[in-house]
Amino acid sequence: MFGDTITVTLDGSGGTPRVCNKINQDGYSAEYLNRISTDEIRVKIRHSKESPKNGETYQIERHNVLFTQVVFPTLSTPERFRETSFTVRNRPDDPVLDVTNLGEGLTFFLTDTNLDKLYIWES
Repeated sequence: MFGDTITVTLDGSGGTPRVCNKINQDGYSAEYLNRISTDEIRVKIRHSKESPKNGETYQIERHNVLFTQVVFPTLSTPERFRETSFTVRNRPDDPVLDVTNLGEGLTFFLTDTNLDKLYIWES
């Protein structure tokens, strides 16, 4: 189980850590929030199971982490909304280490350079 706080660091590895406090725990989900005068950051963690499809005999486990940032408007700038998510889907009998290795592969791919390419619509 995750704790009562989650730290999110914005602006790269040398950025400012923001401690998000748990504001909701509901079965297989939790929500965390950090709000300051200029913006708010929310983290949602959810777990669910997908029903078998197309003759399959097993459920798929689904694990999702969602980061949302709302930058509050000022007299000179409009409100900004940003969201990023990470979803893992796997069979319940899949070895956890193998699922973890694939997730780590994605995090290693998401470098500043590759993220910049995504934002300018490269594929």
